[in-house]
Parts: sequence; structure tokens; C-alpha cells
Amino acid sequence: MVSVFNEGNMSKRLPPLNALKVFEVAARRLNFTRAAEELHVTNAAVSHQIKLLEDFLGLDLFQRSNNVLKLTEAGERYLPRIREGFKIFQQATDTLLNDNNVLLRVGVPPSFGSKWLVPRLYRFLNRHPHIRVEIVSEVDRSYRDCDISIDFRRTQFADFRIEPFIATEVFPVCSPAIAKNIAQPTDLSKQTLLHEVSAMNDPDYPSWQSWFSTLGVNDKDVRKGPLFTLALMALQAAIDGQGVALGQALLVEYDIAAGRLVRPFHVETPLRLDYYLIYAADMKENAAFVAFHQWLISEAQSR
Repeated sequence: MVSVFNEGNMSKRLPPLNALKVFEVAARRLNFTRAAEELHVTNAAVSHQIKLLEDFLGLDLFQRSNNVLKLTEAGERYLPRIREGFKIFQQATDTLLNDNNVLLRVGVPPSFGSKWLVPRLYRFLNRHPHIRVEIVSEVDRSYRDCDISIDFRRTQFADFRIEPFIATEVFPVCSPAIAKNIAQPTDLSKQTLLHEVSAMNDPDYPSWQSWFSTLGVNDKDVRKGPLFTLALMALQAAIDGQGVALGQALLVEYDIAAGRLVRPFHVETPLRLDYYLIYAADMKENAAFVAFHQWLISEAQSR
């Protein structure tokens, strides 16, 4: 055969991909019939592709003798590189598919997720359409079922990072109708106070007791009033005019802007609730995590 492989003919440097695939299978099987079965083509099609490749290279790749198929010296040298090439193709394809089907699990308290994270999430998804985000509201307190969690608790684990994220002011909120009857903190004594269970069970979570304490009022009985498992429920009750809730500024900003809730008076207190980002130390090597983490920080800084 006369080689057509030369420096001046660049278009001839890359043989047909299909012919290379047929060669790899035939060289592995050393049997055209079995290669045809694996490739779901005819024997003639296999022979045609091998002939096409050999003509392209100007070299014999197979030696046929007494119905036994063997690789020639050129075929023996060519096969490992072709296999390496297909492996690289497969790895590149797998990487691309994985990069475009990334699932990032984000753990977040239901109320914070509904009122702060979800309304902003479209901005991240528009910027990173290849990353699928799963919002998980039932967070395992070991935080190991999520790639990143947002929480006000600061449970320490040796292999986890607890990073300060965002702090929110806490103040009374109510419906516009109820606000007409409230001009100062003392007026709250005539109103139903709406409580969150977390405030009763967790010293880090703002409660009516802690809010009044910041004003120097420690003798007020704040145990009366309905209890709600979620801040969302307490806020909805406040919207419906059932009483006054303690609202986190981050969670009530949309309802205040829409006129569903109002801040009946402005009394500055040091009461805050801090949220943290919680994630495994090795997540810094995950590109999807890095993108989401950076986006969260930018959102917190731009508010």
C-alpha cells in the first residue's frame, strides 16, 4: 500500500472515527463475525471499515492466515493508542455530562428558605443553568445529608466548617389593622403574642422574653399566646390579624413591602439572629459548591 499520510495533507491526519471504533472491536475480538455481532452490523460492514482505515493509513492492520485473524506489527502498535484515545473521549464526555447534570443539596430552615433563599434562587439558576439545586428543609443535624446547610445553630464537627453568613434584626410585626392600636412596646400587653417553638426550646433563637429583656422589661408574662412550629406559620397568623409576631427582618421584608405586615413602632434593640454556612471541609474542591457559596456571599453582601 502507498501511504497517504504526509505533513502537507492535514485533512488526512484524522481517520474516520467509525472505522477506528470498528478496528478497536475487531482487534479485541480477533474475529470479524464477533465484532459484527457486538457492533450490530454485518460482516461486510466490518470488512469495509477495516479496509477504509487500512487504505487511509497505507498500512495493513490485520494478517489473515488459515482462517486465523492476527494483528500485524503496525496493528499491535496502533491498538493501545486507539484504546487510549477512546478512553479520553469517554472521560471527556462523562465530565461534560456530569458538569451539566450537577445536583447540589442545600439544607435550610423552611421559613428562611421560603422567605429569603427561594425568592433569590432564580438569579443563581440563571447564572449556572447546569447546576440543579435541591432545597432540603428537613435537615439532619449532623448536616451530612447536604452539600451545604444554612442554620442558626453552631454545632461543631471536626470535619465541618461553620462560617458566619448573615445576621438579621428581630422586631415585632403585625397586620395594618392591628398596628393602628399599637404605638409603643407597652401597647403589646393588650395584644395576642404569637410564639415560635424554636424560641421556647433554643436559647440562641429570639423569643418574646429575650426581646422584652433587651428593653429592660423582665416582669412581663409572655407565656400566653399560640405556639407555631415554623416562623412561616407565626407570620401568616400575624398577616391574618391573629396577633403580633416577632419577625426576622430577612423574612418579613417582602411582606412589609407588599403591605401585608407592618412594623408598628421602631425601637432599636441589640436582638439579632445569626445564620451560618455549614459544610464539609472538602467541599471547597466541588465546583458547584464553590459557585453556590460565592453566590450566597454576594447575595448577603448586596442586601
